[in-house]
Amino acid sequence: MLNKILKSVLLGVFALAIVTNFSSCKKEKETIAAIVVKNDAGLPISHARVVLHAMPLKNSLYTYNPDNYDTFDYMIKSNLDTVYSAQGQISDIFVADWTDDNGRAEFTLPLGMILNVSALWQVDNNIERMGANIINIKEGEITTQVVEIRN
Repeated sequence: MLNKILKSVLLGVFALAIVTNFSSCKKEKETIAAIVVKNDAGLPISHARVVLHAMPLKNSLYTYNPDNYDTFDYMIKSNLDTVYSAQGQISDIFVADWTDDNGRAEFTLPLGMILNVSALWQVDNNIERMGANIINIKEGEITTQVVEIRN
């Protein structure tokens, strides 16, 4: 009798271990922010610089002159406003990339979050255009946001 109960318990534990193992093998989906940069005619802009940053800028993006800075990334980073959370923490999320031929830049992030988006398009050697937006990135999904740069 005791032997029969022991076999039943062992069989149950073994079955539970197998079920738990298979259910925990589910691959987590990546959290991706996709930024598409377009001009005011709706056409994609390739080779634009895109920066995602958690902190807002101290002033509007359009009040800054990119010619006064070595790089667009440095311009954004040096003008970020420090905002503290209720717990006294600050977020240091700051990632940058160039758009591809379709005007798209993708960023893989650890969590869902709301970030500021800043973009710079070098029209020619003397003309630069900028655009900005905000993206609400959903965890485990690909979230797409368009940034329009006006001529």
